[in-house]
Amino acid sequence: MEEEGLTIEYKKSLNQLKEGVISLSSMLNKCRYGLLYFGIDPDKKPFRFDITKKTLADVSNEIRINLKPMPTELDVGVEEIEGIKVIKIVVSGDDTPYSAYGRYYYRVDDGDIPMTNDQLQKFFEDKTYDYSKWEDKPTAYGLENIDEDLVIDVIRRANEKGRMNYVYRDLREALIKLDLLDEEGRLKTAGYYLFGKGKPITLKEACFPTDSRSEFGEIKEFRGNVFECIDEAVSYLQSHISYKATIEGLQRVETPEIPMKAIREIVINSFAHSNYGVKGDYNSVTIFRSSIRIYNPGPIYKNIDPKDFASSKVGSKIRNVLIASVLYKCGSIEAFGTGFDRTFTLCAQANVDYEYRNDEFGFTFIFVRNPNFLNDKINDKINDKINAIDQKIIKALKQDKYLNLKELSQLVGVSVPTVHRHIDSLVKKGYVRRVGSRKSGYWETL
Repeated sequence: MEEEGLTIEYKKSLNQLKEGVISLSSMLNKCRYGLLYFGIDPDKKPFRFDITKKTLADVSNEIRINLKPMPTELDVGVEEIEGIKVIKIVVSGDDTPYSAYGRYYYRVDDGDIPMTNDQLQKFFEDKTYDYSKWEDKPTAYGLENIDEDLVIDVIRRANEKGRMNYVYRDLREALIKLDLLDEEGRLKTAGYYLFGKGKPITLKEACFPTDSRSEFGEIKEFRGNVFECIDEAVSYLQSHISYKATIEGLQRVETPEIPMKAIREIVINSFAHSNYGVKGDYNSVTIFRSSIRIYNPGPIYKNIDPKDFASSKVGSKIRNVLIASVLYKCGSIEAFGTGFDRTFTLCAQANVDYEYRNDEFGFTFIFVRNPNFLNDKINDKINDKINAIDQKIIKALKQDKYLNLKELSQLVGVSVPTVHRHIDSLVKKGYVRRVGSRKSGYWETL
């Protein structure tokens, strides 16, 4: 038998099934082809074990669920070697990079190595097709225009996710690590849109009492960077949707009409794939009586159906490589091309209907609201309450009244500017107040 190498991997038994799927992803990323055997020991001798139709089906299902996107060729079958039956798996495909269990790997000799940030980014740069390279354009902004606390928070989350291995030392070095400075040390457009203090992105927010825009409703405009706009959009939707309350044991549990994880997936997707070069068009979140709509300028590449991304027929097509890369590193994106899959699954579990529209102007995802939630009598009381981020801040301050904004940001899981906005709102509403100076004082919850 051939030696293990760039396109061949041997595993003794299905106890190593996960490791086998990882090998498939790394071989695809390296050579666009891979051959995996189960039932071959380290000495390249066949190892006898029971192989049934169910065994083959289980192996195929494990690969289909955890290898993304789906390879063009996937063949799971049986081959006889020296009179003993073993499982033989053949994969091939050009839609790199392929992930296994949400991580990306590369084949080196006969080993599977986690991809470096540079390798992963190169893969996605090669997949940009005819999308704009506006992200790389240098700006006139300097480091003083960057929110350093936000950069530090992103680096910390990226390290915790295992997607970076970098101890923050200074802002310039961190931006270089994130590929947000050009060769001359100038801040790239993507860097300013991600971390800029100058509020480069406009987010439109609206809430109407009926299904028509002609009825008077709340219309707002928010400006911020990518992270601030994501937090704002999620917070706005969270505070305007309806909830149902149930009693479980002695606890009151409030369930949102639409899973917040699904909402967050679509919001992040909208900012990761937005065409920021379009003048006069903006990301928006709009709430009607019967639906919630999340829109971003810039249609999906070649009008590909999101279900093809979810089913792994095609991999993710990246418009904003640098922005998407940073969102991936810090964990906002778990694995490229899987956001729709998670959203569809979450909606199915919660019995939430949805639809989407892709046209020459942009992409709109629509969550259909449940009238049972809308007509629930407890909603008026619940929806008047402070939102989940406010509640987390109040809870944290009750436990430690001396927390500063940076510490609150880490505890609550949002950026420092977002914490600052929520604190201001809580002060105005009378839920908290500051006692003493900014440096030596403390927070009092009312």
